[in-house]
Amino acid sequence: MRFKLGIFLLALGLIVNSFATEKEKKVTPERQWSVLVYGGATSVQQLGTLIRGKFNSAGETLYTVELAYILDQNNWFRKFVSPVVDTVQLAANITKRDARKDPNAVYEYDGYVIFRWTKFPWREYLHTSLAAGEGISYASHVPFVEEGTTSNSSRRLLNYLVFEVTAALPSHPNLELVGRIHHRSTAYGVFGNGNAGSNTIGLGIRYYF
Repeated sequence: MRFKLGIFLLALGLIVNSFATEKEKKVTPERQWSVLVYGGATSVQQLGTLIRGKFNSAGETLYTVELAYILDQNNWFRKFVSPVVDTVQLAANITKRDARKDPNAVYEYDGYVIFRWTKFPWREYLHTSLAAGEGISYASHVPFVEEGTTSNSSRRLLNYLVFEVTAALPSHPNLELVGRIHHRSTAYGVFGNGNAGSNTIGLGIRYYF
């Protein structure tokens, strides 16, 4: 699943970057900092099924505040991935997870790198972006929805993935509506055996400053 997704994102990046004009490819000032407020509901579905549009609630809600920083256009890492990705962000969030069957809220801390595609041909009429992020996630205790997903139960430290689609008016490009999938998993055993993890989908608002 992740290999196919990686191939898709690579192809997408090459296509999207081909739409950029010479003027856009020049170094221009950016609002490098952003803050996101996000809320979502956790699904009982696995990631692939959720992406295909099927959702059933697991009885948990999630609330996130994220701070992110766009790497400068002259940054070596951003230049390295620029043939595929036009924007790279370093991000961290604090998340509160509330489950109906768990009296104690779970506090989750995530750090990750976001790879974002922004240069779509309709950007003159609607600013949109697609993004994928990769990092690590640490929970104050095992979320209720992740308990029992493996014979050894879940772990507090897991891999973190995020997928996003955003939209903004050309007159207010610094204010975005965000659709996001928030994903924790063992990353095929890197963070432990089994298929422990959870998937949350929701909406948020991001402001660049």
